Amino acid sequence: MKKLISLAVPLIISQLVAQLLVFTDVWMMAQLSILAIAGGGLGAAVYSIVFTVAGSTVGCVANLIAIAYGKRIKDMEKGDAEVSISLKSGLLLSVILTVTLLPVFFWMHDLLLKAGQDPETVVLAVDYLNALKWAMLPTLILLVLRSLVSAFGDTRSVMVMSIATVILNVPLSYLMAFHWDMGLAGLGYGTALAAFVVMLGYGYWVFTLDKYRQYNPFANWQEYRLGILVPLLAIGVPIMIATLMEHALFSSAALLAGTLGAVSLAIHQIAMQCLNLSWNVAFGLSQAASILVSQHVGLQEPGMVKRYAKQGLLLVTITSALFGVLLIAKPEFLTVVFNVEGDALAEELVTALPSVMIMVAACFVVDAWQLSAISILRGMKVVKAPTVTTGIGYWLIGLPSAWVLMNMFGLEGVWGGLAVGLAATGLMLLFILLRELHKLEGREVQSHKTQSAGAMSS
Repeated sequence: MKKLISLAVPLIISQLVAQLLVFTDVWMMAQLSILAIAGGGLGAAVYSIVFTVAGSTVGCVANLIAIAYGKRIKDMEKGDAEVSISLKSGLLLSVILTVTLLPVFFWMHDLLLKAGQDPETVVLAVDYLNALKWAMLPTLILLVLRSLVSAFGDTRSVMVMSIATVILNVPLSYLMAFHWDMGLAGLGYGTALAAFVVMLGYGYWVFTLDKYRQYNPFANWQEYRLGILVPLLAIGVPIMIATLMEHALFSSAALLAGTLGAVSLAIHQIAMQCLNLSWNVAFGLSQAASILVSQHVGLQEPGMVKRYAKQGLLLVTITSALFGVLLIAKPEFLTVVFNVEGDALAEELVTALPSVMIMVAACFVVDAWQLSAISILRGMKVVKAPTVTTGIGYWLIGLPSAWVLMNMFGLEGVWGGLAVGLAATGLMLLFILLRELHKLEGREVQSHKTQSAGAMSS
């Protein structure tokens, strides 16, 4: 447990710092207007869908590097070669996906109007997206660098990198949005510029260290070839599909909320920040558990795989339940933070927000279960069954439930449907995980029997 926590804490802090950055962006949007929250939130939801395609695929490089790190302990030469190839596959894929996905943003104005969104909100969302899209490549490269150092257990530098990003991002975004009167576009350009500067600084720092110098991405250019993408895509594509379905579920919920009006959409974005707070803590714990699981997969130690899987599940359950209790107990805190003096829509927002928070809190634990289970399964290279499961839970159960309940209870119904979908997905993924751990345990027992029989015969 101690090893898992020591690895997870810097990752959790890193995630919370990133969440603080999002929170400050939402706060700055609120200082512009309630409509800016709605427009910026809609833009962020769209960007999240596009980025998920790239980020979730590239992010799986952490597991490949962690498995290679496990092999490195027994065979350093072979392990180092796999680390280098895995790192370069992540960087190459980051460039390819960025070039492929950037044109998608040029179609967003018409697509959002066809989706029934408020025209004024769409204009603001597109302004934000046109600036934010330039953050994609540096963010992906930072994700690859983060994967490398995390697999080696150096998660403190990830935390420092995240803090540095906030220190740059907040003043840059504020300067551009308010002093240069760029509005939502200024927030997007501030985020992109900060990501680019941190990418350069963090990359330089990592590859000047003796531990990582041998993996310098600018050395051995002959290793960059399309064939190195195959192992990453084999894990990344199913995980990308699963993650995309989850993000698309929440983005679809944002579209449903948008049909209820600007206030409902603004409340939905605030609710998402609350869910993201719990999710980020669960993500840090899940990522740490996934890395440790991958390391012991590489070391071929099934007993340790099972141990860290169970520890990860226990910790995400406890922390998410605690966040849910706190949100239900003190929902009025949010009405103070996001109240805008003099805004005609503020009173309606303050009145409606607390009841929605109860449904949001119901999502915390089940969301953490599905996140932890799919992360651990990814570390075990089990990705196909979880992908099918998420499709069933999110799209055959969650989204239809949100639509039906919205017609009965409004925005509370949207979040009630999300809770139903997340619960179904989480329970199904837990079943798959327990089944895979049972198989692993059976293989371990069989291995011990074979070794004992061999020892007796000799």
